[in-house]
Amino acid sequence: MTKLWAFAFIGFFIGAFPNAARADFLVTSAIIEFTADGPRQQDIEIVSRSKDNDYIQADVSEIVHPGAPDESRRLITDPDGSALLDTPTKTVLSGGGRKVMRFVLLKNPDEKEHIYRVAIKPVIKGVNNNAKVGLKILVGYEVLVIIRPVTPHVAYEAQRQGQTFTVTNTGNTNILFQSGQQCKASNDCALAPVVRVYPGQTAQVTLPSPSSVSYSVWDGTEATEKSY
Repeated sequence: MTKLWAFAFIGFFIGAFPNAARADFLVTSAIIEFTADGPRQQDIEIVSRSKDNDYIQADVSEIVHPGAPDESRRLITDPDGSALLDTPTKTVLSGGGRKVMRFVLLKNPDEKEHIYRVAIKPVIKGVNNNAKVGLKILVGYEVLVIIRPVTPHVAYEAQRQGQTFTVTNTGNTNILFQSGQQCKASNDCALAPVVRVYPGQTAQVTLPSPSSVSYSVWDGTEATEKSY
């Protein structure tokens, strides 16, 4: 399962509209992965769902200590100090049009996994001081970018105790438990939560029921079906 992370922020707008929240564009991919033997650049598209032009900005942040209690973000203001380049960082998306956004790997993968999040968001342009100004919630998207280590080592411990499912990642690359199901019969299944676990971290989720759960486990190379 690919999850598209969306976020909202409040901005000023001209005039008054009954529907304050809007998402006037979408992105074609929410997760990008770079590997040592893979391509050095990957593209996504930003697709307009509006008749009007949108001014789009992309902010790149490196995730420090991903998945840990002290996880934080370091906004990248100088690409020379980053392993990832995103271009363009500012663009105009024509109404009904499409725009390519390119992600470029600037440095070779090393022994450590690197995680970035790229916030793609609309910005407000052309507000007249004499116009009636109100508030509007603008919706943007966040792309997860994973740079896998040059030599991935996949190792983890997973167990289910009743409705509690716990995963500890003892390797050097993140693992994703997706497409989880708990089935009483072939036509009676409940979806289990998606779990992504970063190196050195433990994640715990509550399942719909205390019965056996099946997951597709993605490690960056292959997906393996597992039951617990």
